[in-house]
Amino acid sequence: MTSWKNGSWKLGCMLATAIALGGISLVSIAPAARAQQTLFEEQGNLQPMEDEYTFSGTAGQTVTIAMNSDVFDTLLVLRGPNGQDVTMNDDYARSLNSTIVATLPTTGTYTVLARSFSGQGGAYRIVVRPATAYDQAYARGFEQLRNGQMDQAIASFTDAIGQDPNQPIVYLDRGDAYYSQGNIQGVVADYTRAAELYERAGDTMAAQGLREQLEYMRSNPTPMPMPMPMPMP
Repeated sequence: MTSWKNGSWKLGCMLATAIALGGISLVSIAPAARAQQTLFEEQGNLQPMEDEYTFSGTAGQTVTIAMNSDVFDTLLVLRGPNGQDVTMNDDYARSLNSTIVATLPTTGTYTVLARSFSGQGGAYRIVVRPATAYDQAYARGFEQLRNGQMDQAIASFTDAIGQDPNQPIVYLDRGDAYYSQGNIQGVVADYTRAAELYERAGDTMAAQGLREQLEYMRSNPTPMPMPMPMPMP
């Protein structure tokens, strides 16, 4: 009796291994004791977690594509007329929202894929428009900062400030570039200006958070990680 059980167990293991390797296909048969009335049975079609939008673009045209949501982490993909991905973005401008600023390589119909980074869903807003001079300057600085090109990033952020001096995010990003170079005076000036802009926009919490960071920096010259406040709406 015991040897039969052992043999049956070994055979079961061999079958499981063969099935896992794709060598055998078996049809599962429910035991008679479990053959009870079905409580629920439906058919469905699980859709991919993305929406698609198209627009017509011209070679050399620079566009800004922005996707914002208050309930999930967005992800944007721009696909060209040839079906190949041109670029993508997850997080942008110190937020979980996504923005692409891109110069279109060819004329044709482009596809924008709106996705959720973590698979969650919810309401969102997506906009495609011609890129402004500020958009282009900030996007350059954003990429340069990510790539560790601090001098170039500072120059691009300074250009962006010249185009629109009322955006606190660009001061914060330029301040971070200054911080990486040890230019504390530049950090203090830019973070102070960003706090003023947040306060003017009614975001007193962000303004207070920045002022607390500045106070800490003045009293503790040792570098510290800087959290990233959310942008103004």
